[in-house]
Amino acid sequence: MKAATDAGAAAAQRVGELLSVHVIPRPDGSVETILPGSEA
Repeated sequence: MKAATDAGAAAAQRVGELLSVHVIPRPDGSVETILPGSEA
């Protein structure tokens, strides 16, 4: 997971300004309902 977030952060910095990188280890199942592209 760390390698994936580091790679994403590096790519974002090349494109523009990176504000934050954060991983939620065990998100609640209801989080899916607020994410774009999720089926409600």
